Amino acid sequence: MSDDLMAAGSLVPVRTDDADAGEFLLYAVGTVVDCLDVRRSSKPKKTSGHIKQAVFRPDALPYGLPAFRIPESTGAVYWNGWAADRLGELLGDDLEARLVWSQDRSLTAHPDPMGF
Repeated sequence: MSDDLMAAGSLVPVRTDDADAGEFLLYAVGTVVDCLDVRRSSKPKKTSGHIKQAVFRPDALPYGLPAFRIPESTGAVYWNGWAADRLGELLGDDLEARLVWSQDRSLTAHPDPMGF
């Protein structure tokens, strides 16, 4: 999976005060893709940039990338389904995946996928 991840970002070492904690890496997604359908999506909140309902333009989605950001909300990271599935296999119950959007009308998006 590491080769796939490197296509959209980089691994950054994380330092802790606890010398016994071991080594940690943060995956920083750097790829920004202009693929949001701004007319059909909710407007980003002014304070956070949070988009409650994102609708994407299928012709502009980066299907080959594991994850990406959008210019309207650069703080959020969107994962393609295949990458989320692979992460789920690796992390199990430690990962909460929420469907943001799908072309498949039989699937229902989470009502507030970025809300915590």
